Formats: sequence, C-alpha cells, structure tokens
Amino acid sequence: MRRDGSRAVRSRTVQQLAVAFVAVAAAAGLGAWWAGGQETDVAKAIVLVHPLEGNAYSPGGRGDELVNLATEAEVLRSDAVARAVAVKLAGDADADALLSGISVAVPPSTQLLEITARAEDGRTAATRATVFAETYLEFRRARTESDISERTGRLQDLVTARERERSAAVARLDKVSSGGPTGVLLTQQVQDLTSQIGSLRAQLAAAQAVSQDPGQVVTPGTVAAPSVLADPLAMGLIAGGVAAALCLGVVLARRSRRANDTVRGPDDLQGLRLPLVRDLGTRVAPDALARFRTEILALKPDRPVVVTVGAVDDDEVVSFWELVESFLRARYEVVAIDLTDHAVAAAVTEVVLGDAGPAEVLVERRPMLSEPRSDALGDGRHRDAPLADVVASSGMVRALAELGKNADVLLVRCDGLLAPVGATLVPCSDAVVLEVHPGSSTRTEVEDLVEAAAHTQTPVVGVVVVRQPRSRPMLRRRTPAGGGSAD
Repeated sequence: MRRDGSRAVRSRTVQQLAVAFVAVAAAAGLGAWWAGGQETDVAKAIVLVHPLEGNAYSPGGRGDELVNLATEAEVLRSDAVARAVAVKLAGDADADALLSGISVAVPPSTQLLEITARAEDGRTAATRATVFAETYLEFRRARTESDISERTGRLQDLVTARERERSAAVARLDKVSSGGPTGVLLTQQVQDLTSQIGSLRAQLAAAQAVSQDPGQVVTPGTVAAPSVLADPLAMGLIAGGVAAALCLGVVLARRSRRANDTVRGPDDLQGLRLPLVRDLGTRVAPDALARFRTEILALKPDRPVVVTVGAVDDDEVVSFWELVESFLRARYEVVAIDLTDHAVAAAVTEVVLGDAGPAEVLVERRPMLSEPRSDALGDGRHRDAPLADVVASSGMVRALAELGKNADVLLVRCDGLLAPVGATLVPCSDAVVLEVHPGSSTRTEVEDLVEAAAHTQTPVVGVVVVRQPRSRPMLRRRTPAGGGSAD
C-alpha cells in the first residue's frame, strides 16, 4: 500500500535534522582542529611584476586576462626558485619544507603577486617571504638574460656570415667586368647581402635594447596581525554556527520549495498541456477510466497497444488494476504485467533472455485476462538478473510484443517512472498513463516525465489523480517483488 503521507514527511524531516546535526558537529570539530593546527605566524610580501621577454608574463602575452600572471605565480612556487631560496637561507629549511609554507595569490586586475609565508615565528616568516620575492625576480631576470643572450648570439652569427658572403662577392666582382652578365649578377648579390646585413643589425640592436627589469618588491615581508580565526574555540564556534545556519537554510528551503511544488489537485496541473486529466476522487465511479481506454485504443490500429502505467513518485500505483478492469468490462483481451510482483518480473526476464516462450509463462487468471508468471514454468527456474538491466536490453520490445501478440492491450505496471526501471520502460511503450498523488507528487516530477516521454516520442495519454489509497480489484493475492506477500 502507499506510504502514509504524514509518516513519510516526519521520516524525511528526522533524516534532514540528523544530517544537519552531523554536519554541524563535523564542521565544529574540523574548525577547531584546523585552527588548533595553525600555531604559526604569517607574513606577506607583494611583488610588482613587469612584462619581461623570455617569461610567461611578457610584452606579447595576455596579462590583461591574468592568464600568464597565474603561470608566474606557479613559477614563484617552483622547485627551482625554492632551491635557490634554500641556498640563500643557508640551511634554514630544505626546498620542500619551504614550499609547504608558501602560497601565492594574484589579486584581480593587478600586476601583483601576493606571497604568504608561514613559519614558527614572525621573523622567519617575514624573511622567507622577502627572500622568495627577491629570488623570484632574480630568476625572471636570469631567464630574460639567457633569452636575450641566445637571440643576440644567433643574430650576430648571421651578421658575420652575411658579411663574409658579401666580402667574397665583392672580391669576385673586382675580377670581372661590371658591365658583363657575371658582373651584373654579382652586383645584385652584393646589394641583397648589404640589405640583409642592415636588417639583421636592426634586429640585433632591438634585442640588445630589451628591458631587463623583472619588477620589484613593493612590500617586503611583513608579519600579519593575528586573526580571531587563530583561536581554536572561536573557529569551532564560527564554523559550527555557519554550518548550522546553512543546514537549517537548506532544510527549510527544500521543504518550502517542495511544499510550493506539491500537486494538491488537478488545478495544479494546468499549463502542462496534458491531453487528459482524470480525478478519481475518493470513490471510483464505474468505468471512470473509459476515456483513457478510448484514447489508448485510438493510438494505433495494430495490436497489441503497449501501455505503461506508473506513478510520478515512489508511491504504489492504484489505477493500474482499475484500468485493467476497464478494458475487461469492454470485452478486450488484456495481458497485465505487474513488474512489482516478483513472479511476474521473473517470467518477463525469462522471455527477454530467450529462456522461455510466451506460451510457457502466460497464465489465464480470468476470462480475457492473462499475465506472465515464473511459477507457470513448473520447475521454478528463473533468472535473478537486475530488472533495470532486463528492461534496458534490446530484447524487451520483442518480449512485450510476443507476450501480447494475442491480446488487444498489454498493460505494464511500474511504481516510480523516474526510477531506472521506469525510465527505460517508457521508450518500449506505445503510450504512458501517469498517476499523481496529491500531497506527495510534485509538478516538477510531472514535467520531467512528460519531457522524458516527449524525447522518446512516447505519447502521454493523460494523468490519473488518486487522492487516497484504495485496494485494487481482487484479481489475486499479490506477491511483492522484494519477497513475501501482502494483500
């Protein structure tokens, strides 16, 4: 039977409060532990970085987007810089220990790097912050000098080579007539080489004139004032209070949002463009679902019509057997597949996997009504394959067609169409009937299911609004899919 609404609400509330309590306790404990472990002094140094050739932040880079400044921050914390700092500090700490206490930030829309150093005392932290800043700038300058030296050396070699070629061409020109073909060719070669030498010398001069200013330390290492967050008790209280407020806000927001989204009646489903909405009320009139029957039979001329009947939430589907009864009263041959019944699910699994034929598992429960059951096999054999995997397999559509080949309608019951079984069953169907439970189902769930069905081009015949649980027609005693039995 369906869950009692108030019991479910109380259960969810207790669960949410328990989660909130655990989160508060964990946050308070972690906050106190973290603050207690911060028995170190903090110092900060600020470096103004200039664009510099041979580095990530260069005149041709994208410093306006801080992309290359972020790279410079990583360079500052590199092993190469840390090793140089360790040498300067003469055994104060090794490179790994130094890096563990250094962090670098890039303030937005600036050319600054903010270095934060942590150490056992303020003086050591300030010294490390300053030395890291100075060593980083020296590292940048060295990279630029190396880049310029390599470039100028290459350009100078090219100038020397072209000058030798020009001297050789001039010497050859002196030995021939300047008006002859060879003389004209040599004269043109000398002119070309002279032009190349001039261009190379201009490039050499430009390379030698490149600025080698890496930047400057605008704020040497300065010990930061202690914060209230350094107090373990204060940190624990603050973290606990923030966690409690956040958890309480989440709980209230979720309850408020769901309360506003909960379906209370057919009027809440307006605007969803559903073709048919039927409110069954608290008492079912005879053949209340006749209109659904008409809409289903009109879907296609071929038989059977495969229809999935399922709820938009996790509550038990009530309208399935009432829809079965509606077709039986109209004298239509029906195959009913209740996937919440373990024996039925096992029989469908056998057919999908090809281990049994429809005739082996179908049992006539009443005139015009059949259903597949694994106990019809006699030897009790069945597969315990996960139902979601079975429904999602390529043989599911074939199995449904074979099970209903002698029927007019094949109705499939699935509690929870948003669950894995329901979500994979919708594409296998010719139509879907949704069941909504006021006070439990939400408009968002209905919208999600309608949208999911539209993506698979499976029409939604309509929505059945069930206001309270009712016993289905007494066709047989139900065996739940989880084992055991219930009336």
